[in-house]
Amino acid sequence: MRILESWLKKYIAFSIEPQVLADRLTMMGLEFEKVERLDEPYNGFVVGEVLSCEKHPNADKLTVCRVSTGKETLQIVCGAPNVAPGQKVALGLVGATVPRDQHGGGAPFVLSGVTIRGVESFGMICSEFELNMGSDAQTILVLDTDAKAGQSLGAYFGLDDVAFDLEITPNRPDWLSHIGVAREIGVLTGKPPRLPDVHLKESKEKASQSFSVTVEDAENCPRFAARVVKGVHIGPSPRWLQNAMRNVGLRPRNNIVDITNFVMYECGQPMHAFDLALLRRGRIVVRSAREGTPFTTLDGKQHTLSAGTVMVCDGEREVSVAGIMGGANSEISDETVDIVLEAAYWNPSSIRRSARALGISTDASQRFERGADPNAIPFALNRAAALAQELAGGTVLKGLIDVYPKKIRDRIVPLRRAKVNGLLGTSLKESEIARYLSKIAIPKAPGKTLRFQIPTFRVDIDREVDLIEEVARVHGYDKIEQRPNARIDFSSYVPDDSTEDAVRQTLIGRGFQEAITNSMQKESVSSLGGAVPVTIRNPQNQDMATLRTSLLAGLLETVSRNHNLGNFDLRLFEIGHVFRLDNTPAPKLVENFLEEKRVCVVLTGSRSPLHWSGAREEYDIFDIKGELEDLVAKFALDKSRFISYSTSNGLTDNTLTVEIQGSYAGYLGQVSKDLLKHFALERPVFTAELSLAELKSVGVKPYAAVGRFPTVRRDVAFTVDSAVRAEEILKTIRASAGELLQSVELFDVYEGEQLPAGKKSVAFTLSLMSWEKTLTDAEIDSAIRGVVQAVEKSHGAALRSMR
Repeated sequence: MRILESWLKKYIAFSIEPQVLADRLTMMGLEFEKVERLDEPYNGFVVGEVLSCEKHPNADKLTVCRVSTGKETLQIVCGAPNVAPGQKVALGLVGATVPRDQHGGGAPFVLSGVTIRGVESFGMICSEFELNMGSDAQTILVLDTDAKAGQSLGAYFGLDDVAFDLEITPNRPDWLSHIGVAREIGVLTGKPPRLPDVHLKESKEKASQSFSVTVEDAENCPRFAARVVKGVHIGPSPRWLQNAMRNVGLRPRNNIVDITNFVMYECGQPMHAFDLALLRRGRIVVRSAREGTPFTTLDGKQHTLSAGTVMVCDGEREVSVAGIMGGANSEISDETVDIVLEAAYWNPSSIRRSARALGISTDASQRFERGADPNAIPFALNRAAALAQELAGGTVLKGLIDVYPKKIRDRIVPLRRAKVNGLLGTSLKESEIARYLSKIAIPKAPGKTLRFQIPTFRVDIDREVDLIEEVARVHGYDKIEQRPNARIDFSSYVPDDSTEDAVRQTLIGRGFQEAITNSMQKESVSSLGGAVPVTIRNPQNQDMATLRTSLLAGLLETVSRNHNLGNFDLRLFEIGHVFRLDNTPAPKLVENFLEEKRVCVVLTGSRSPLHWSGAREEYDIFDIKGELEDLVAKFALDKSRFISYSTSNGLTDNTLTVEIQGSYAGYLGQVSKDLLKHFALERPVFTAELSLAELKSVGVKPYAAVGRFPTVRRDVAFTVDSAVRAEEILKTIRASAGELLQSVELFDVYEGEQLPAGKKSVAFTLSLMSWEKTLTDAEIDSAIRGVVQAVEKSHGAALRSMR
C-alpha cells in the first residue's frame, strides 16, 4: 500500500519529518517498507520553453535550439525530429543525472556541457524514455502549454511529494486508506483527522425512478448502495488527479474511473462505475452465479464461473464479479453519458473464495477480503458523485439507493482496568485508558462500567485483549516497564515432542542445517514418485494446489537454489508433515487423508572442505547410510535394520528400506536421475526420509555406566557365497556372541583372484567386555568359537582368518 504525504495532509496537519513519522508510526504497529522522495530522480530538471530552432550547420539530423529556463536562455543541440519553437519541454541542466541513456543500454548518466559537431550544448531536451516515464526514445516529451518555464520538473508532474510504502497486516484493513493512516497520525499530533467536505447538488429527478437494486444473496452482500449521475463527459482527469494516481502506482484511465480509485485510496471503500445505458432493464441484481457460466472481466480475460460465486448482474446477465473486478460488457467508455456508481459491503470469506478460484487479486478484493467498513458507503458514494459533478460535469439524481436490511452496528466491548494493568505491567487510571482509546476513534460507551464502542471500520477488535493491545499501542510500547524479576514456573512444563527435539539436536550436532519449506506444492511436484497428493479446494495459486507427499521435493528445490548460487556442499534436513491419499502406513487418518510427521536429510557435494593436505572426497551412499545409522542408534540400533532393494521407489536409486521393530520406517538412497533432472540438478544428491512416529515407538535408549574393565577386540574373516548379505551375518554374530559382545563392525569385503568364483570374504571386528571382571583368554576364545560355529552353520561360511 502506497501512501502520499501530500494526500495525508488533506486530512490532518502535521510537520513531522517523513523518516521520523515512519519511525514513530512503526512503534505503533505500522510496518514501513520504504520512504521515498518522488522528485529525487529529477533534481536538476526544469520545464523549458523552446524559443527558436535552427538547423545544425554540420549535421542534417540535429537542431540547435535556444531554450528558456525562466532565468536564462541556453543553447541546446537536439536530435529529436519533433522539436519546435513554442514548445514546453523537459530540460535537463548541466550536472543533472539522466535516469536512462537510450544509447548506453538504459544506464543513468550525468549531463555535462559538450560540443556536438562543432556546436556547444549546455543541457538536454529529454524524451519520456530518458526520464523513465515511457518507452518512446525517438521524440522529445512535449508538456502542456500552461507549464511555467523554470518550474521544477518534479513539481510539474506532482512529484514534489513523499511516498510511504506500507506492509499492511491482514487484520487492519482500515490502514488501506489515507484517512485510516491519518487516524494514526492523529495519535501523534493530538488532533483527529478531518474528512473532506462533500458539496453535492442533487437534481429533482429521483434516482429510484431511473434505476433499481435487488439483493438476492443478503448473506454475502449485507449492504449494496448506488448513485446515478447523468450527463457526464468522459475524458482525461485533471493533472492533479492523474498525478495522484501515478504516485500511488495506478495508471490514469479517465475521469470517472480515476475518481472511483481516488475515493478508494482516500477512505478505503472500493467502488465501481457502470455505464447506465449498458445495464439492461435499468436494474442491478446481486445473486450467485450458475455453474459453468462464462464471463469476461475488464482485463479481457474470460473465466468460467463456479456456482456460489457472488455476482453483480443487470436484468439479464452478469456485469461484475462482486468485490473483485467489473465486466467488459458494462465498462465506462468515451461514449458513456450516464453512470451508476456502486459501493457495497461483501462477506470477506466469499470474496476470498471467489478471488482464489478465479486467480484474481485486485485493490478491491484485497480490501473486501480483509473486511471493509459497511458504514463508510454513503460517504464514499457522495464523495465520488460530487467529484463526478465537479470533474465530469454530471448531474446527480436525488437520493441514495441503499439496500441495507440488517444494519451492522458498532460493537460494545467491556474492559477491566485491572486486566489492562496486569497484562501491561502499568498503573493506568480509567480516565487515561479512555483518553488513549478516544485518540483512535474508540469512544467510551455510556454507563458506569468501563465499556467501549468499537466502530465498524475496526474489524480486528472483538475481545478485551484486543482493546488492551490498542491501549499498549497508544501508550507506547517503549514506555512499558521491563520487569526483570518476573518469575516463570517451568515445573509443570512437558515438551510436546521430545523425539522431534532429540532428532533436531542430533542432526544439528552432526553439522546439518535445518530448512523449512512450504507444505503446499504444485501437483507435478507432490506427485513425484507416483504418490497421490491431497488437493486443496481453494488454492492461492496453482503452485500451491496440493499438499506435499514427501519432504524431499522441498529440500531439492533448496538444493537447486543453492547450486545456482554456487553453494555445492550441503548438509540439510527438515522435520515436517506429509500428506497422502494412498495406502502407505501412517499414524493417523484425518478427513480421508493420511498425515505423518517425518524427518528428511540430504547430502550433496564434498564431505570435507578444500584443503592442501588432501583431495576433496564426494559424498556417497555410505555417507547417508552412516548418518541414518547414527541417528537411529540414538533410539536403539539393535531394533532396526536396512533392507536393500534393486528397484527404484520413484524417488531414489540404490534404495535401502529402513525397518524399526519390524515396521516400515522410511528409506535412504541416491536421488534418481529423473528427479535430479526435474530440479535442474547435475550433481549427485543422497537422501533419507524417516517416520518420527516409528522412532518414537522405540522409546529413549537408556544410558549405561562406563565399563570398569578393559575391552578386547578380535577380528574374524569368513569366506561365503557372494549372494550372502553381510547384514545377515551381523545378525547371526549378535545373536550368538552372548552378553559379552559390546559391538560388531564390518570392516572389509573382498572379491578377487585369491578367492574362487562366486565367493567373497567378509571381515568383522568384535568388541567384547564383561561388566563384572577382566576377561580371560579362555573366555574370549570360547565366545569367538561360538560365533564362528554359528556363522559357519547358518551361512555355509568357512573361517578364513582370526586374530
